[in-house]
Amino acid sequence: MEKLTRRDFIKLAGGITVSSFVVPDELFANDGSDFNDFKAMVVVDLQGGNDAFNMFIPADKTKDSKTGYEYYSQARAESVRIKDNDLMGDLRAKVDSNGNLDLSSGNPYADGNNIQKSYTKGYYLLDKQGFDSKIAINPLMPEVAYWMDRGKGAIVHNVGSISQPATKAQLKSGEVKGPPFNFAHDQQATLMKTGQASSINVPTGWLGRVADKWGDLGISGAYKMNINLSTFGQYKMFFGNSTTPMSYSSGGPVNYWLILKPEEEQLNFRKSLLEKNDGDMFRSLIAKTEIDTITQVQETVTDWDDVTGTNNIYDGIVDSYGNPYFKDDGTTLNRPTNDQLNVGGRVIDSAKAFITAAKLIHIGKNKGFKRMVIAITLGGYDQHSTQANDHSKKLRELSLGVDSFMRFVEAKGYMDKVTLFTVSEFARSLGSNSNGTDHAWGGSYMVLGGAVKSGNYGAIPNLTRGGDDDISNKGRFIPTTAYSQYFGTILKWFGADDEVMNYALPELKNFNVKDLGFFG
Repeated sequence: MEKLTRRDFIKLAGGITVSSFVVPDELFANDGSDFNDFKAMVVVDLQGGNDAFNMFIPADKTKDSKTGYEYYSQARAESVRIKDNDLMGDLRAKVDSNGNLDLSSGNPYADGNNIQKSYTKGYYLLDKQGFDSKIAINPLMPEVAYWMDRGKGAIVHNVGSISQPATKAQLKSGEVKGPPFNFAHDQQATLMKTGQASSINVPTGWLGRVADKWGDLGISGAYKMNINLSTFGQYKMFFGNSTTPMSYSSGGPVNYWLILKPEEEQLNFRKSLLEKNDGDMFRSLIAKTEIDTITQVQETVTDWDDVTGTNNIYDGIVDSYGNPYFKDDGTTLNRPTNDQLNVGGRVIDSAKAFITAAKLIHIGKNKGFKRMVIAITLGGYDQHSTQANDHSKKLRELSLGVDSFMRFVEAKGYMDKVTLFTVSEFARSLGSNSNGTDHAWGGSYMVLGGAVKSGNYGAIPNLTRGGDDDISNKGRFIPTTAYSQYFGTILKWFGADDEVMNYALPELKNFNVKDLGFFG
């Protein structure tokens, strides 16, 4: 493979040389130009620290199992404890003759209009497709349970920010250091996004460093490999030494004011910019920048309109409730369950982000892009005292968004080319904090897609409060799987070689197991 040099980089940057910043040649040792396929990743960040124990419930009924339901039940207050009631049979009864989930006649989890009661009503036990009846899914997530039951997803357990394997004794004695500022939101979010658990001072994100290595991979115009749909500002995971992400509205591109004007007026405006610079280099640069901005925004608007206009290519694709949701009028984003579950606009907003991600993947695939990474950030997962009321809504909107996305990639034939996975800065304590839970450490995350080898991965910890796996007496479990291992497994599927992997995830070398095995 031909090496991308600093001279080539300057060409990519438009020929502008900044003498105070020199990009080392070794950043571009592998530009990824030999990729002949398309793959996309969607990162779903559950911001605030998701309660993994109520999303994925330990369900092992083996007598005296310290990783099963008995120990989970003992540690949880009744107000947030998921009941020992398997609803999977009810869910499977909702699958139609074509194998598709059909909830149009009602939802198996719903308990009247009481979402809080539905939140703890029971669970969907996973006992097929490589699952072993040791884990179950919250009753407000029937759509996610459906995809898992079809073998399109995996659950990775006890993942967190650790820079090397560690036992409780090693951490307590100081022989091994835990992450700095453990249990603190901002610092732990930084560690997760940088993929390095030993320091909060790393300036780049792990996916930004991948983009550093691969360059633009043939992506031209307004687009970049890393696309941020977050409404929470810049997404550090996507920034590298020479990489910045494209930021995109969760509801689609925003029109530049000039694009709404007649074409003749647009041309006259651009001409005036160039003519009125009076030979001033600074004015000329501003004019060129504005024209470039207009051109790039126009490209994204045109691409968007091509897939959502009168000849909508998504016609015929429906959600689990029979609604056509790839429309631009906004009304079809309402699911029949919104009023019933009192979720309102929050479901609609997150659904827009998932649908936008789906459209961007379709656009990128058809424009010949080789790799795309999209971030969706969902806030509100910090549940200290009103968990049954608030976490229930977050799980409901997540399940609806994931379902809409998965139905799209399957309908368009992209299932094997797309992987969606969740992250969070940390999980929640097994022990309850009044009517909620506290900041903790290791937790479970899901990976969905056609290339995923379904089943449980990692290890469910010993759920004994104060036991060997608990760094405290609250059920804050020491991760047995590092974020670098979790991310490394996904990057391997994405096409990263050892050189890229070592640059993106330098702490991965500290672990014997570098591939967790959840891709076939």
